[in-house]
Amino acid sequence: MTSRVVETAGVDRSESDEHLQRNQAGRSSEHDPPLGVPDILDSLPFYVMLVDEDHRILRANKAVSTQLGKDPDAITGGYCPNVIHGLDQPWYACPLEEAVVSGQIVEREAYDQGSGLWFRSSIYPTGRTTPEGKKIFFHMVADVTSRKKTEEQLLASQEELRSLSAYIESVRETERTKIAREVHDELGQILTAMHIDFVWLTKRLPSDHDAIQQKLASMRGLLDSAIQTVKRVALELRPGILDDLGLASAIEWQGQDFEKRTEIKFRFKVVGSKSPLDRDRTTAMFRIFQEALTNVARHANATSVTVTLKRGVRSLRLEIKDNGKGIQDKEVAGPTSFGLMGIKERVRALAGRVSIRGADGKGTMVVVSIPVPVEGNNAQSTGR
Repeated sequence: MTSRVVETAGVDRSESDEHLQRNQAGRSSEHDPPLGVPDILDSLPFYVMLVDEDHRILRANKAVSTQLGKDPDAITGGYCPNVIHGLDQPWYACPLEEAVVSGQIVEREAYDQGSGLWFRSSIYPTGRTTPEGKKIFFHMVADVTSRKKTEEQLLASQEELRSLSAYIESVRETERTKIAREVHDELGQILTAMHIDFVWLTKRLPSDHDAIQQKLASMRGLLDSAIQTVKRVALELRPGILDDLGLASAIEWQGQDFEKRTEIKFRFKVVGSKSPLDRDRTTAMFRIFQEALTNVARHANATSVTVTLKRGVRSLRLEIKDNGKGIQDKEVAGPTSFGLMGIKERVRALAGRVSIRGADGKGTMVVVSIPVPVEGNNAQSTGR
């Protein structure tokens, strides 16, 4: 019966062998034996079988000897889940059941607890049946444990890098805050005190010393410039409004400053509650907003940008939409898009989602959504 079944499947020694022998003609020497389908199957490093829809093994190649320690002829007629996994019922990840119903190719990769190995199990319908009318399938099984372990190691390394990146960013924000405070409070106060003393000294010098008065005026201009530089540096490191008044106020302040510097019209709308966020979420969303504005100024050729901050019950959503030339898909995924990579990493660290879409001549939309703790206050809409 076995030989009849295999012939029905079309993979034994009749038509297939004759076809291959004809193809081999002129290429093999007179001393080489003709190459048949069973020879090809036996040369494969992974094991393959013909099975019927009831998981009965109709034929197996020689690889089952090395990989399963079983004789191919001995397992013919056996129950496949029992032969491979030692089970009396179908393996939980066996693709045969689905292939029988769908009539399509089904492939799966799954972990076998019994052997501690990962397998890629593939089922291919042959379109043939056994004499009893059972559908016949080509079953290919490969051990992919080595690749899976490499993938797991790679994923673990990526997670470690992300954790390290998040830690470095947290340390950097802490240092920014510290430096901003020292620059503003200490250096700024020193310069302000010098300015007061300078004004006092200027008032007491004789007014008829023109050269001295001109030099003092020049020095006062330099001192005023230094004070403004200190303020600007402190704000760029970490704006105090972010900690004092929250994310919405900081975005509005930054957007107004952006409009003054770039002449790109800035519109801002807040929807929902303005209740404060924790420091990590506040900082991340503000830095994302800053990076998005930087991209608009550098690349968008836009005349306006609209920002919407939506606070829901369980999420915070930030939308930045410009009317520029529109970002291309290859730019979004490009390896040199470090600013966008930074946005994605910040969002990923907060278990959020980010979408960056653009259309030619229709601008770019950046949408960031992150989960937030549930609040009890009712949301209200406000706008500017």
